[in-house]
Parts: sequence; C-alpha cells; structure tokens
Amino acid sequence: MVKKNLLFLLLLAAFIGCKKEITLKNPPVVTPPVVEEDNVSFVSVKLEADKNPGIIATDIDCTIKGDEIAATIPQAAKLTKKLVVTFSTQNSTVYKNDTLQVSGKTAVDLRKPVTYTLTSAKGTKRNYKFLVSTFTGIPILYLTTAAPVVSKDNYVTGSVTVDANNRFEQEKTTIPLKIKGRGNSTWSNFPKKPYRLKFDNKAAMLGMPAAKNWVLLANYDDKTLLRNRIALEFARRIGSDFASESRFVEVVMNGVTLGNYLLTSQVEVNENRVNITEMSTSDNAGDALTGGYLLELDQRLDEAHWFRTKKNLPFTIKSPENATPAQIAYISKYMQDTEDALFSPDANDPVNGYAKYINVESFMNWFFVEEVLKNQDARDFSSIFYYKDRNGKLGMGPVWDFDLSSGNIDYSVAKDPNNWYNRDATWMINLFKDVKFRSKIKVRWNQIRNTAVEAIFKDIDDNAEYLKLSQKQNFTTWPILDKYVWPNAVVLGNYDMEVAYAKSFLKTRIAWIDAEIAKY
Repeated sequence: MVKKNLLFLLLLAAFIGCKKEITLKNPPVVTPPVVEEDNVSFVSVKLEADKNPGIIATDIDCTIKGDEIAATIPQAAKLTKKLVVTFSTQNSTVYKNDTLQVSGKTAVDLRKPVTYTLTSAKGTKRNYKFLVSTFTGIPILYLTTAAPVVSKDNYVTGSVTVDANNRFEQEKTTIPLKIKGRGNSTWSNFPKKPYRLKFDNKAAMLGMPAAKNWVLLANYDDKTLLRNRIALEFARRIGSDFASESRFVEVVMNGVTLGNYLLTSQVEVNENRVNITEMSTSDNAGDALTGGYLLELDQRLDEAHWFRTKKNLPFTIKSPENATPAQIAYISKYMQDTEDALFSPDANDPVNGYAKYINVESFMNWFFVEEVLKNQDARDFSSIFYYKDRNGKLGMGPVWDFDLSSGNIDYSVAKDPNNWYNRDATWMINLFKDVKFRSKIKVRWNQIRNTAVEAIFKDIDDNAEYLKLSQKQNFTTWPILDKYVWPNAVVLGNYDMEVAYAKSFLKTRIAWIDAEIAKY
C-alpha cells in the first residue's frame, strides 16, 4: 500500500513538473502585417498625338524632376487649345483645382503653368507644377523693325514681343524700342549679327531687373553657345563686381528666325547694372569729382574720351559719357597714380603702395573668372572694365566677352590650357610679385575651388541640356558645326563634342591652376 502511494506521488510530481515546463515556454512570435509605403507620385506623363489631333504630331514624353513636370512641343506657334494629358501614378488620384483628372481624357489649358495635386487613399497629398513650352523650350523674342538693321551706329525703331514660354515672369510683353548692331569683329565678320536694344522706357526682362539698354549676343563663333553664359554665372557665384544676369532666347526678327542668342545687360552705370554714383557735368570739385567713373581698357579706343598711362595702357571713359575736362583730368591722374604705385619700390606698402588705390578683393575675383576660363581679350586688349565710385578705390568689373575663351582660339598662347595668361598682364603681374597678394590669392582659391569652380561643370551640363532643342534649331539656321569659323581651335562637326571639348579644356586648366597655387 505504501509503495502504491509512493508511486502515485512520484507520478503526480512528474506530471506537475511537465505541465510547468509547457506553461513556461516562450509565446509564439507574431509577425505584424506589412504596411505599404504611402508613396504618392507620378510614374509617367505624356502628351499623345492621337488624343491631341491638330495640336501635336508625335507623342511627347514629359520629364519629371522632383515636383516639376515639363514638356516642350516643337512648334513655333503658341498654344491655342487645351491638351489631353496621359499619365500613370503610384497610389494616387490626380486633381486640378479639386477637379478629378482622368488620364487620356481630361483636357487642360496648359498655356500657363498648372498645379496637379496627387492624393492617396490615406489622404496623403503631393503637388506637381506642370509647365509646357513650345518651339525649343526657351523664351522667344519677336522683333519687328521699321527698316532692316544694317548699322551698329544708327538705331532703327521697332518693338519686341516677349514670349517667356512659361519659363519666367514677364509683366510687359510688348515693348517699343530702338535697335542697332553692336560688336566689332562679331558685327563685321559674321552673318549672324549681335544687337543692342534700347527700350523707350525701362522694363524688366525675363526676371532680370528693369533697364532700358539690353544686349543680344550671337555667340556665332562659339559653337557651344555657352561660354559667355558660363562665365557670367561663375562671376556671379563668386561675387565678381556687377556681373550681369543673362537668359538664353530665340530671336525672330520680322518673321525670320535668327537662332539662339544670349540676352544680357549693357555695361553701363545704372542702379541695376554698375551701381555707382552717376556723375553730371557739374561734378567738378571736392568729393563729387571723385566718382563714379566707369572705364574700359580697350585697344580700339572707340569712345569720345580716352587716355594712355605711362605703361601704354589705353583707357576709355564709358561714364560719365560727357566727361568734363576736370573729370578727365581727375580720373586719368588717379589711374596713373595707381600704376605708379604698382611699379614703385614701395608697391607692397599697405599704406602708400597699390593698396591705397585698388580694392584687392575686387581685382582677385575679376582675375579668377578671366584666368580660369583663359579669356583671350582680357590680357590688356579689350572689354576690361574698371570702376571707381565716389570716395572709393578702384575696382574691376563687370567681366565681359568670353566667346574667345575656354580653348576657342587658334592664334595665341591662350589655346593652351596650361600656363598663366591674364596673370601676366601689365598690372596683374606686378600684383603677383607681392607675397601677401599671392597668399590672398591662395586663400581665395581654396574658398571657391570645391564650390563655385567645381559648379562650372554642372553649369555646362545643365545649360547644354536646356539648349538641346535650341542648339539644333540654331545649327539648322547656321550649319557651321563642320566648318571652320574664325578663330576656332577645333572643328568637331558635332554639338556634344564641342561641349565636351570645352569641358576637357577647363578640367585641364583648373587642375593646372590647382598645382600652381599650391606652390604659393
């Protein structure tokens, strides 16, 4: 009996022990359900020809970058009808002003940018700006003149109608003006002519501040069409004094398509241009006599008032335009005093040397733009602007005229991406003899090298892409890609190769400057 009870107790203990073991096991892991990401976006956007008969001839794939959709319809005429848009989305429906948009069915007025709102089932929203342009996708200037423009001396009356092509705000779209030719070799030697526009009243242009005087650069001998634009943007990025804004445009004059131009500022004293004190003929004594002056070092001497320094540098007076004898005497003496200080035994003295007369930072920023792009004309020849404001020191700027830069030259040492060029100009070479100036140059280069300098290559790529249709149209009008145009260093026969050549030149050039400045 005792044995039976003992066996029963042992079995009971074993059972309880097993039950505890089962009870203490870890609970099963429960995997949470996968929550789909609420990604609201367009997958594709198209303008299909069969859904837009009489408006577009072939299907157009729109580009989607970030929150912007863009399309270019390759026709010269403006849009007059609504467009049916075909699209696909991820996890969303499409609305415009709370109206549901149906892919391939809903017609939309795209003459101005519109905003599409994508909404997911969970209520997540995302806005896209939809911009449609025509022709080559860049703004178009329609010039109408009372007579042919055949002179760079005499204006012809006319008007310009501005089609911003949905790229920029443009308050005034029809502007009365006068127009004439401009430039020197570019006017005389090339069939595609540059022009100067003079509005009857100040007007803003394509987001650039209001002014009367504007310039259309033809860039005929620059087959990239980019060199002036790239230089001006680089100058603006590093703070070079009064560097101009610019916009690529198509120009149509009296119904004739002239091709791709760069619209930019006339170099002049103006609150939105060279913003210094504008002098009058009564400013002949005291502080009033000290400025402001705008000068150009120009071997052509094509202004009414000019003078030469002892080092034979020719300076023309751009402003004041009607300089008085006292004003001419003052500014010519100031420039001579500056030159004398640069070449004196005490040139590097911080009180009585060149620093007494010049704004060193202004000179450095001008130098870097001209030297990086190795601009042919910037070494004591032309388009080298100086300014002196009232009671101020001499500064350099704005930079100007870069069609013969970045290797687009076949007759001078500027065609080689190596070696200094503008550093060896008459005044600049003496500045570089100063150890302190070279030290400042090194510091400034290190400040801009990996930002503004490196951004040049992105600028080239972005602008070449922007001109994808415009350059094709331009070189249809002017079929010169496989022809020598003075003073081309290469003839490559292809736009993309021209752009690649300019980039390669600049990469080699910048690497050479890196190595040289490292020695300072």
